[in-house]
Amino acid sequence: MAPTDITTDGPTPSGTASAATISLGHLAVHFRPGERALATRFFELLGARVREFPNKFSDEPLYLISMDRDTPARPDNVIFLFALKPSQLALESVMTEHLGMDTDDPHPALREFLQQRADWPESYLHFGLHFARLEDLENAVVALRAEMASDPAFATRIQSLQILRAKGEDGDREIAERMAASPVFGETEQFAYGRHGAQVHIRTDLFATGLSLFGSVVELDFVFTGPGRERNAFNSLID
Repeated sequence: MAPTDITTDGPTPSGTASAATISLGHLAVHFRPGERALATRFFELLGARVREFPNKFSDEPLYLISMDRDTPARPDNVIFLFALKPSQLALESVMTEHLGMDTDDPHPALREFLQQRADWPESYLHFGLHFARLEDLENAVVALRAEMASDPAFATRIQSLQILRAKGEDGDREIAERMAASPVFGETEQFAYGRHGAQVHIRTDLFATGLSLFGSVVELDFVFTGPGRERNAFNSLID
């Protein structure tokens, strides 16, 4: 079944931005008060550039995280990181108590949700970071694991790393051989969804994109390109 493009190829309507002028600007995530060192360390290990600024709305600083560390002045490809507000912490305390979170008798709906998220982290609200070089993605995972091994306080905040190797078209030996030789992807026989892409899903509660009591999922991606590799999970959802 071929994909259906719902965007027309006609002229751009007056007052509507051309697709060529749009990029993904920024994402805002939150850490729990007092945990900024652990949260910023996560992004530093990925290779991002982290800069600290005063925050007039909080005693905790505001962090500007540039995912492209070589051009940190860009107005896109940015993550803002700042402390959760007291009102959200109070709300989450009520929700945690009501749902029986971190108890031996959680609410059935919570138990089912947490189990599905553990089994299939990609199905949960998450954000993805794309690496232009496979080596940089591998280095990020190696650095994360080294930090987990050396710092128990950091390690307890990473709930899981799901490693998924890339799958090329039949006969694409280069991808298969590169995955087998990888210090990260060589350890798994599980494949990422779609063709030509390698993925790592990280579950962590170091920061949150919404409710902090559920933590976050961060996806690290690399896509093999070249002749015969035009199709991947970011331009075609047909496996």
